[in-house]
Amino acid sequence: MIERLIEEVKNAHQGAFFTIGLTGSVAVGKSTLADQLAMEIKAAGLTVQVLSTDAFLKTNEQLHQEGIFDEKGFPNSYDLKGMATFIENFRNGQQTQRTAVYSQTLADRVPGKESIIDRPDVLILEGVVALQLPKKLLDLTVFLEADLQDIRDWYLARNLLATVKSANEPNSWRAKYADMPLLDFYKLAMGVWEKTNQQNYDRFIYPTKGKADWVVSVDYYHQIQSITPGTAKD
Repeated sequence: MIERLIEEVKNAHQGAFFTIGLTGSVAVGKSTLADQLAMEIKAAGLTVQVLSTDAFLKTNEQLHQEGIFDEKGFPNSYDLKGMATFIENFRNGQQTQRTAVYSQTLADRVPGKESIIDRPDVLILEGVVALQLPKKLLDLTVFLEADLQDIRDWYLARNLLATVKSANEPNSWRAKYADMPLLDFYKLAMGVWEKTNQQNYDRFIYPTKGKADWVVSVDYYHQIQSITPGTAKD
């Protein structure tokens, strides 16, 4: 089914810099789909770069200073202006740019570290705020969805696995939770889901579905079930 999206990219590219915005809930599989798209786009003979919106997250220090650390992941916790400028610079012909590097281990930007990105044919911007940008900056927009109970299960499983692995990573922010009893961990993780991730989805992520050209639905096993035109294509 993914060939449907690839064909649209090939038809619309026309030799110019092309951007794809991909969003959906936390833990729904955005990075996996972005990597699948990138692989198919490369096979079509185009250069492609996947960029997570996490590169534009404000530092934890900034979030604390602004009093919004508990809203990390909400649109106001990102440098959306910097994200827009990044795309505009490539559109205007700039060949190389730098972004911050976000570490899942630290749950923060890595101090003093940058990523160098060369201008690709296709830039896939994936993340919870990807469609918060003006539609004019995104040539193709995709909303990835699944049953919310499945997403909660994936979120819990992902967090449990990452926390268990953190027992051997003393620099990880998760390490202090590695020995927590399972029931306590479950209550903590799902409390964060309800307080932050569910609110973010309801208030900010889901409303951007209306800006999507295509809606991709996946099942419990992350298999694509359908790719349908979004309301942005009406």
